Amino acid sequence: MIRTFALLLAIAALIAVTAKVSDARVLDRALAKDDRSEAYDEFERLLPLAAASDDEKNADEVRDCLTKGKSPYLTIAAVEAVRQAEANKRSSGKVFLPEVLALMGQDFDKLHKEEIVPVNVIACLGVLAKGDEEASLKVVRALIDWQKWSENQIVRLRHMAERVLLDLTEEDSAFNPDTLAFWEWWLRNKENKQKVDDADKPPEKRSKTAPIIFKEPMVGTRVVFVIDVSDSMKWPIKDEDIDKIKKKADHLNWDEMPDPPTPMALAKAELRHSIDKLRPDKSDGKDKKKGTRSAKGDPEMRHFAIVTYSTEVVLWSEGWVEATDKNCNVWMDNVDDLEPDSTTNIHGAIKQAFELSEKRNKTENPELDKDCVLTGAHTIVFLTDGYPTWSDDSSDSSAKDEWGNPVGNGEYVKRDKLLELQQYINRFRKVVVNTVGIGIHDKKLMKGFAEDSGGGYTDWGCGIDYGQKKD
Repeated sequence: MIRTFALLLAIAALIAVTAKVSDARVLDRALAKDDRSEAYDEFERLLPLAAASDDEKNADEVRDCLTKGKSPYLTIAAVEAVRQAEANKRSSGKVFLPEVLALMGQDFDKLHKEEIVPVNVIACLGVLAKGDEEASLKVVRALIDWQKWSENQIVRLRHMAERVLLDLTEEDSAFNPDTLAFWEWWLRNKENKQKVDDADKPPEKRSKTAPIIFKEPMVGTRVVFVIDVSDSMKWPIKDEDIDKIKKKADHLNWDEMPDPPTPMALAKAELRHSIDKLRPDKSDGKDKKKGTRSAKGDPEMRHFAIVTYSTEVVLWSEGWVEATDKNCNVWMDNVDDLEPDSTTNIHGAIKQAFELSEKRNKTENPELDKDCVLTGAHTIVFLTDGYPTWSDDSSDSSAKDEWGNPVGNGEYVKRDKLLELQQYINRFRKVVVNTVGIGIHDKKLMKGFAEDSGGGYTDWGCGIDYGQKKD
């Protein structure tokens, strides 16, 4: 009898525990294991619905996907559909601002364990609030609250938030725990309809720590330099354009340049300058030098890789290089070994930049490969002096460009195909691609790479003397 009673008690306790666990699963969102392969299909399904958000049925379907919060990749598929809908058709995505703002809240903390989720949400908020003061204030509040509850220390997310804040508020300030008082002050005065300049004295506004490389601020801690070493890089810049280029690149030491300078010499000098910017300080991080900070072990410790391309594409650095003083010195010296050769394979070069990760240098699907997402590039700097003339899918030079010159016969010699490729690979990864064009280059392609990724385009266009080879 006693044994039977004890058994009944044990069964009752087990039922109670099971009920509590079931309740907890209902209340606490459980994330799907890995559904990244479904993200592209979900995006394609939701984009037309978000674009036609004036239909309440369409809007409800998108809202449902934004608020479920069960899967990181299906969530960002909905977020990106909203971002692109707004970018393509003004106000079609803005109706979802409350749901996207909510994704930055602590209720979705499990989603934030996947860095790619806040990366996409922050990018989306920047588009939804652009040009709308009321929406901008809501985004500033959401970012402040997110920093408080998350205690974010991920450099890439901080840099992305800083870019959005600069775009929405025109305040060029760092965004971290030390500057929250400034942002709270700014928001308070804006919400009270005061002019910030006439309001109470603001807390300290601190400088950002992202280094400026190739004329643009770096985002995150991993940068890939993609350098054109095609044959055209060896020809001198025309005499009448040298002063113009000197003004555009006045941070370089022109006394060390060959006379006359070539695009190759300019690229080498800028690459050395940029690598130097990545090195850590020799201080404890409090005294910033050259826009950098930190010692080894600091979360802002940077890594770089170098890809060179002509007909062949080479991961010249053989992988990621930690930007220690020693490594920076070595690679600044190595830059002198770069030599121009052959055609311009922009297709293979941009693919290689996205394919790099800590575990491997190549992958078939860099758009969703877990290692690429976690340890791939945050920023790509893409430099060229020309137009695409070869591609990985070319077999010969039987095709003609718009001027009748022979080029590779592959599909990815074409500008529109290259832009489509980057858009596809980068749809969710949100790598910032900054581009630099030297000499006579494809401005539309370089602008397209940059604008689609939120990067900047630097135009060092100039005349090239193809009749005078530099010795």
